[in-house]
Amino acid sequence: MKKSILFIGGFVVGVILTAVIFWSVMPGMMLNINESKLGFEETVAEIEKSAIESGWKVPKIYNIQASLQKDGFTEMTKLKILSICQPTHAFNILKNDNDKKVSAIMPCRISVYEDTNGNVFIGGMNNGLMSKMFGGNIAEVMGGVAEEEHNMLRHIIK
Repeated sequence: MKKSILFIGGFVVGVILTAVIFWSVMPGMMLNINESKLGFEETVAEIEKSAIESGWKVPKIYNIQASLQKDGFTEMTKLKILSICQPTHAFNILKNDNDKKVSAIMPCRISVYEDTNGNVFIGGMNNGLMSKMFGGNIAEVMGGVAEEEHNMLRHIIK
């Protein structure tokens, strides 16, 4: 009886510790954040150029700083979000009804922001990790997306 209680107690403590570690580590794993070698506007322009040269579309660049400043938040540092889309990848996911659930996180987004010290960072979702969570066709397509995004950005990341 004593061994059973000890075993159950150890199991519960193990589950709780695993959950705490997972909860602490996972947010950092979900995002890729890298410092840029370039200035803010140069980084945005280079990402747009690299995406287009790689066969991607850049349908919209959101100027978050300007939007927030219009609403009176003048202390906001520079921040733009590029929506990028590779039509073949998008179609290969969206053609399947069961895969359309990921349309909520499409198109891909890459953020470029300046911190209060003037450093420029590039942020995005960790599509490689996300792809593994979905499996199947989504994993295959998003795995390719992760590789292509990395290739688009690697020459401007410190």
